[in-house]
Amino acid sequence: MSPSSTARRFAVAATVAVVGVATACTPAPTPVPTYTDGACPGADGVTVVVDFTEDLSDEVIVRCALGAQATGIAALGNIGLAVNSDAAGAVSGSVCTLDGLPVEGYPYCWSTGGFWGYWAAADQSAEWGFSTIGAGSGPLTEGSVIGFAWAQGFEGDAPRVAPDGTPTA
Repeated sequence: MSPSSTARRFAVAATVAVVGVATACTPAPTPVPTYTDGACPGADGVTVVVDFTEDLSDEVIVRCALGAQATGIAALGNIGLAVNSDAAGAVSGSVCTLDGLPVEGYPYCWSTGGFWGYWAAADQSAEWGFSTIGAGSGPLTEGSVIGFAWAQGFEGDAPRVAPDGTPTA
């Protein structure tokens, strides 16, 4: 092997080592947040209210999905909730489970003893109205508000939180 071949191999090996160390030392990019807690300030996103009601965990979540949202289902995922809208028996755009609830009857959406009611308000000053379109429809504009409330026995009420995020009950 000639001295110039050895020098080239050494140079290549040194370059690979330097690039490898530099790459290993580069910090991972900070993830961009997709939501904030509470209702959206102004029209910074889509306010999402989820009422697990007394029949499930009795928790109410209010979060702001930042920016416009493709669909209600996308907004749920963007506020950090696990969503299953593709279980056996689900009508297109229906939500079967949120964060694994309900457990009973799953994966057959309509054997759970209830459903996730989908509610909407034009903005935070409006009142809830039961949505006649599924959560798979969109897009949702910034400033709009959506709500999901578990309806045991297929008879349900709007979320226990107003579209502006204040408790109603």
